[in-house]
Amino acid sequence: MTKNPKLENDIMANNQRLKEIAAMKFGELADDAVSQILDERRHLTELGSEYEKLRQEEEERLLLEKQRAEQSEAIKKQKQALAKKIEKLNQSISPDKADDDLLALIAERKTLEKELENLETDSSGLLPPAAPPVAATEISQTDIPPANLTGSPGAVATEMNETVETSAEKEPTPSFKASLKEEFGKEGIEEGLPEGGELQRYLNQLKNNTGSLGTLLQEMPADAKKNKAFMLQVAKIDPAYAMHYADVELKRNDDFNIRVAVLKNPRNSGNALAEMLPEARTSRVVLTAVKQDYRNIKFVQPNMADYDEMMRIAKKAALENLKSLKNAADMSLLIPRPLQQDAQFMAEAKEVIAENNKPAV
Repeated sequence: MTKNPKLENDIMANNQRLKEIAAMKFGELADDAVSQILDERRHLTELGSEYEKLRQEEEERLLLEKQRAEQSEAIKKQKQALAKKIEKLNQSISPDKADDDLLALIAERKTLEKELENLETDSSGLLPPAAPPVAATEISQTDIPPANLTGSPGAVATEMNETVETSAEKEPTPSFKASLKEEFGKEGIEEGLPEGGELQRYLNQLKNNTGSLGTLLQEMPADAKKNKAFMLQVAKIDPAYAMHYADVELKRNDDFNIRVAVLKNPRNSGNALAEMLPEARTSRVVLTAVKQDYRNIKFVQPNMADYDEMMRIAKKAALENLKSLKNAADMSLLIPRPLQQDAQFMAEAKEVIAENNKPAV
């Protein structure tokens, strides 16, 4: 039950580089150098959010390991106590006892032996095994654009731009999978969410243990990930996690993607669109996501049918955001890359910033 030193070291290095950038005097640097440093800072800020997500999952893993160890120790003590009781009963069962007394003692011993047998064979009460420590290099890079940096920044950019495959789906434990056999026995995408049963119980478990959401979803039966209604309920808890763990066929369901894209993430654990299949980010899906958060405009493609409408919505929302933040606004961080490429819009944004920075009369 130890922390992941690689993750902690990467977090420290990331934070240290951000401190170094904060201490720089931009006025002494050339324009190209400033541009590169700002690009690096954007990357490091986004990477920092991913690191915090991994740190939270690491804490969940350690907590689950601790709880599992405590459960194992409690079961061990129960078994020891039962063994002592059985040993004591064995000493009491002797020929000098009356028949009724002997029969009562034997019945009691049989009950205790049955309890001991249950503790030996039934592990359903144990928590699922904790997920293995996740390396910092397992961070999804879908949402982080590449940087063109040199020197120390380049080293950071190289690490951030490593191509990483998502972990393969983990098979559920046989006992849990068997208990859900009747409910998840159908093939394809399931639409209905039956009342009660194992599926509803599992959903309640997710709602009551959001701090361990990553670990619990990792152990979810593969067939459950095909159930559209169930995964939409999961999306209400955390849309990014729901999209990440959804079955690949469900990820291709346009209605499912739209209904997830419209949800805000109360846990701020990630972006659901970043977890979608690239081909599943259709014009309708991205439009829905942009209406929910203008920063999702970074997923727009020029050939999308709703391109102009998405750009209009994103520009309006971005300007409103700049106005609301007053002089705390940083265009390089608040304005997504597609909008930064629009010279006319950037001129309007600069006017908003200038207006914000005017001294109060």
